[in-house]
Amino acid sequence: MPLLLKKILICTLVLCAGLVQANEVVKPGGPIEIELSGDFEIPAPGVCATLANDQYDLVELRINGILSQRKLKDCNPDPAMNKLVFHLPQADTGNSALERESLMGSPWQEMRHNYHRDLPFNVSFKNGGSTSILASGILRFQVLKPICVLFGFGFIAIVGYALFRLGRDSGLLRDSSSAAVGERTFSLARVQMAWWFFIVLVSYIWLWIVAEGIPTISPQALGLLGIGSATYLTAAGVDVSKQNQFGESKGFFKDILSDSQGLTLHRFQMLVFNVLIGVLFLVYVIQHFDMPLFDGNILTLLGMSAGTYAGFKIPEQQGKAAPDGAKAASDDPKAGYTPET
Repeated sequence: MPLLLKKILICTLVLCAGLVQANEVVKPGGPIEIELSGDFEIPAPGVCATLANDQYDLVELRINGILSQRKLKDCNPDPAMNKLVFHLPQADTGNSALERESLMGSPWQEMRHNYHRDLPFNVSFKNGGSTSILASGILRFQVLKPICVLFGFGFIAIVGYALFRLGRDSGLLRDSSSAAVGERTFSLARVQMAWWFFIVLVSYIWLWIVAEGIPTISPQALGLLGIGSATYLTAAGVDVSKQNQFGESKGFFKDILSDSQGLTLHRFQMLVFNVLIGVLFLVYVIQHFDMPLFDGNILTLLGMSAGTYAGFKIPEQQGKAAPDGAKAASDDPKAGYTPET
């Protein structure tokens, strides 16, 4: 097994080993365990007997000081079941972004707490201008679950490793030519397309890990994938129409930043903008548990950069210089002449 893949798998197993310790037993009277897509009960002695069904909407839940959008689901007046019942849905992309961030916190900072996050809460009854506290305490939320982390990070590692090896050893990220695969030049358009594919894939899987449900892809993410695909299609069309014959590879960065005249500004600009916005995209997803809604001008910027690259590609001369024998033959006015018989 390659060393890189071994290191990735070891890191994933170490992370999951820490997560397994998260399944500790909560003592009676301790923090209330909550999880996504599940109900949780808050003890409130004597409250349910005096609370009518039409007053459920007047009950407010605050978690970590933030007013929650969770509404009271049930309240059983039985002394043995005298608890307020709330439902915690999967993390979504609705108007509960602030509440979701407060609930999730930073998974990596919670590593020392076995990926548990303790959050103070209080339940109040607001009737007119008066507010009374019905219950308070601590909610304990398990930020990450072992099975989700194992599957999600394992899948990311496999796809990332495959993309790296295939990009290096096959024609996946290289220009099409008659040369041997290892000698072909790397294609900037293909690299851009693969870059945004991997960024969106990692973001989507991360959101699945923390939300434990099917995430929503933002329109901007689709736009970024579309820009990458359109750039590749345009570049491929230009190469076919010009019948470009690419030279031998001079290294990854030299290939994607150069044409036959050497390093070019438009290629450098396109690379920098894509790397910068891609990193910011991924950091936002990790911190805010949601795909960013970029300003439309950012997509325009990337589109202009890709359009400039495609425009400069039309006059690019990327073909090899003809061998001396072929040049001599082309200069010979009799070359290609077939006498009549």
